[in-house]
Amino acid sequence: MQHLDYFHLCHYGEPIAEGVVLPSGACALSWYGSAHSHGVFPSFEMFKDMQARLSGRKIKSVDEHSLDYSKTFYLKRNQDWSGISGTGLVAVGFEFEHLAMLHWFGKDGSTFWYESVTLIEQVHGHEGRTQIARCSISKLPMRHSFAV
Repeated sequence: MQHLDYFHLCHYGEPIAEGVVLPSGACALSWYGSAHSHGVFPSFEMFKDMQARLSGRKIKSVDEHSLDYSKTFYLKRNQDWSGISGTGLVAVGFEFEHLAMLHWFGKDGSTFWYESVTLIEQVHGHEGRTQIARCSISKLPMRHSFAV
């Protein structure tokens, strides 16, 4: 299990959003502020290019290993009672400040947003057949360049 590359989007040095790069190369983003919103960009490279054209914008890597716990987690399915997603690691998720994101693996992988990791476990736990597995806090190299 690998940590997702975690970053802050800053505007003149102030964080305005937090994001992660998904295994597919897409980018999930959660905006701060009273008009809080979230979404997924088709590719991190496209998102970086867009931000580079905006004055005062910078993408700054956040070392998830410096946090008290891993924000990256996986759904580990021990029994697939529905016959849809299979067993083993079936999805990767990330716990943002205001909500949690879950991205399903597979060629048609989709991304969903929830109020919390607890809610994800309630919805997808299937009476203990699926568990949340957090990444350990250990030194792993970042896979993407964050310079804008």
